[in-house]
Amino acid sequence: MNLADSLTPSPQGEPIRHLAIGFFDGLHLGHRRVILGNNLPHPPVATAVLTFRDHPLSVLHPEKHPSLITGLPHKIRVLQRWGIGLTVALPFDHARSQQEPVAFLEELAAAFPALQTVSVGPNWRFGRNRSGNVKLLSTWCQTRGVTLDNPSPVLHEGEPISSSRIRSAIRQGKLHEVSAMLGRPFTILGKVVPGEGRGRGLGFPTANLKTEDERLPPDGVYAGRAILSDTQNFSAAINLGTGPTFDGHVRKIEAHLPGFSGDLLNREIDLEFHRQIRSEQKFPDSKALAEQIKKDVNAVLNQNLF
Repeated sequence: MNLADSLTPSPQGEPIRHLAIGFFDGLHLGHRRVILGNNLPHPPVATAVLTFRDHPLSVLHPEKHPSLITGLPHKIRVLQRWGIGLTVALPFDHARSQQEPVAFLEELAAAFPALQTVSVGPNWRFGRNRSGNVKLLSTWCQTRGVTLDNPSPVLHEGEPISSSRIRSAIRQGKLHEVSAMLGRPFTILGKVVPGEGRGRGLGFPTANLKTEDERLPPDGVYAGRAILSDTQNFSAAINLGTGPTFDGHVRKIEAHLPGFSGDLLNREIDLEFHRQIRSEQKFPDSKALAEQIKKDVNAVLNQNLF
C-alpha cells in the first residue's frame, strides 16, 4: 500500500477514480460499505481512502477525545487487507480545523483530477465549524460530473453501527457484539517490546505488546489468537492488567502463545480477542499464579475458537 500525508503535491501513481473520506475509527461494517461501495468484498480499481492521522476532537476538544479502536498503524493494516492501494492520512491541526469547506473541496479537485466517485458516511461533516455537509459535497460532485455515494447506515440488531457504539461494547467486554459490528474478531495491533521476564520465569513466556489502539476491554485473561503473518498464527492466552500479584501499577498487554518457539521482539503482531476466561486477580504467590496460568492455557487450547 502507498501511504501519503499530504494532498500537495498530488499522490503519485495510477490516477485515483474512487475516493472514500472519513476518520473510520474501527473500520466497522458501516465503514466497509463506505470504502468498498457496492463492490464488496473488493474495492473498485484505483480506490483511495482519505483520513486523518489524529482524531479531530484531539485538536478541537481534547477533553472529549475518544479512545481509538484502531490507531493509525492498525487502520492502515486493515485497509491494506481490504485491497486499498492508497491511504492519505492528513495531519489534523488548528489550520486544518479552520479550513473553509470550499477550500477543502478545491484541494480534492487538484489532488484527484480523474475522480469518478466520492463516498462518505451518513451525516458526514467537514471544514470549519463542521459547516460543510453532504448537500454541499453533492453540489460540488454534480458540477464536476462525479458520482456521490452516500449510503444509509449499516444496522446491527436494528440500530446503526457506529464507532462510539463499538467503544461502549468493548468497554463492557461484549466481544461477541463488537465482532458482529466490526465484521471480524476484535483485534489490536502492536509491536512486541521487552518485558520483565516474569512470564518466562513462571514457565509461560509472553509477548508484551505496545499499541496505538487505545480502546481495550476490561482487565482480565482472554482466549484469542496471535497472527504473526498471513500464513502463521497461534492460539493465545492474553492478559490485560497491572499484575497485582507483583503489586504492579502499569497496565500491560501480554500474550502467551502455546506451541510457539522463537523470538518475537520488535515484531508487529495482531492479537484477536475471542472471549474472556476470567477477571484479573491477585494470587498469594507466584506458584499459585503459575498453577492458574496453566489452567488458563488449557482453557484456551480446549475450546473451539476458529
